[in-house]
Formats: sequence, structure tokens, C-alpha cells
Amino acid sequence: MWRHMSGAGNTFIVADRRDKTVLLSTTEAKDFITSHQRPDGSVIEGMLTIDQTAVGHIVGTYYNPDGSRGMMCGNGARCLVRMAMDLDQAIESSNVQLTLNNVTYPVRRIDADRVAITFGPPHSIQRFDIGELENVDVAVTYINVNSDHVVIDGPREARRPIVQTLRYHVNFPRGVNVNMVDHISDSTWHIATFERGVEAVTGACGTGAIASAIALYLEGRTGIESDFIPPSGRPLHVSLTTTNSAIHSAILTGDTQYDF
Repeated sequence: MWRHMSGAGNTFIVADRRDKTVLLSTTEAKDFITSHQRPDGSVIEGMLTIDQTAVGHIVGTYYNPDGSRGMMCGNGARCLVRMAMDLDQAIESSNVQLTLNNVTYPVRRIDADRVAITFGPPHSIQRFDIGELENVDVAVTYINVNSDHVVIDGPREARRPIVQTLRYHVNFPRGVNVNMVDHISDSTWHIATFERGVEAVTGACGTGAIASAIALYLEGRTGIESDFIPPSGRPLHVSLTTTNSAIHSAILTGDTQYDF
């Protein structure tokens, strides 16, 4: 069984593979995505598989559109949690854990559509002032939240030369996702994320929202609660737990939908 789903506008395939014991190969995952295109013609931005379920625990795998795996996808993870709980009602308890690509996260289903996932502290944070990175004339914050991100101010335009410069910059050997943010009001921001692997601005990016919330908080530009409006228009909320500017956790909350 598989379904087309979206989390805050991020588009995925989620497949139930609990009867399988072997992960998909890179070629198999890529071929599955290619052969199961969305009826509306929009791009599929990743694939997730439900590998195991038990009381209080879900195990899954995230695949990039090119079939590779290993990174974290916050919106995809939330879609996987919803579908797994719909398929196996025994999962739901007061303490549900999701293990995705061998990393475990607390998750919570808030209502029929909304799912929250908790991330631990970022693995690394680096701030680069203007001129510190070769060929980069803007301030950049790099944050690794089990997915590599840089955060810069808008305009939110994928054709900006700086986007490609940062995407493949020598300082980020794995490549990075590039988040462009613009302030709306209070702690609400517009965001657009040029995603590694998709190689385009996506409808939304959950880890991008988390990375941006952390960067903006550390710069003193937002509080511990932030709302992000991605190109899809379907908002994401990020709540940080901090002590003396140290980030302990980040909770990402947003909608999930079965699209067809």
C-alpha cells in the first residue's frame, strides 16, 4: 500500500513496507518514485517507507528523489507518522517514538491532520559574516539538524546567483539546502527553501523552518516561538527550548494530508 501525501505543501510518497525485510536500493526507490507520479503533475519531493510499527514506536526510511537515503525530512516524517498511526491504531500512546534513518525522534499526533516532531539540539552551528565565505556577499548561518542548511535573508528567489553558490560551496562538502527568509510581523516569516536533491524551491521544508528558527533566534530577530509561511501557504510552527541561548530542542508542527 502506498499513498501520495503532503506535509505543509511538501509532496511525498509514503509506502507501507512492514511485510518486507530489506530496504529499497537506490535504483528501486528512484524507479518507484518515477513510476508513481502525482495526478496533478507536481514534483514528488521524497519517498518514505513504514518499515515497522509497534506500541509507541514507528520505524521508517526516507529516500531522496534520486533514491539516496540518510538525511532527515521533517515534513516527510510527519506524513509517515500520520499514515502509520492510521494503519496501526495500537501505535498511539503517551510516548511515541519515530526512528527514521536510524535516528529517533519523539512525535505526537495533535489532531486528525496535525503532527508534531521533536528534534534535539543542532549538531553544529556556524555564522559567517559578509565576506567570510569565498564569493559570498551576504551573511550566512549554517545549521545541521540532521540535514544541512544555510539561512540567508530574502528576496525568496531561486534564481539568485547566491543560491547556487551556496548550494555547492566548498565550505559545505555535502552540499546544503538554502533557506531565504523575509520578516512579515512579530515572529512570523516568509520562507523559501532551495532543497538539495530536489534542486528547486519546494512547497515547504520542515528542517529548513527549524534551521531558520534557530538562526533567527540566535540573531535576536525572533523569539522561541516562530511561524513560517512557505510557498505552499500552509504554515509551519517551530517552538524552541533554550537556556542562555543554547538550543536544547525544537518542535516542528504542521499539517499532513492525503492528496488523492
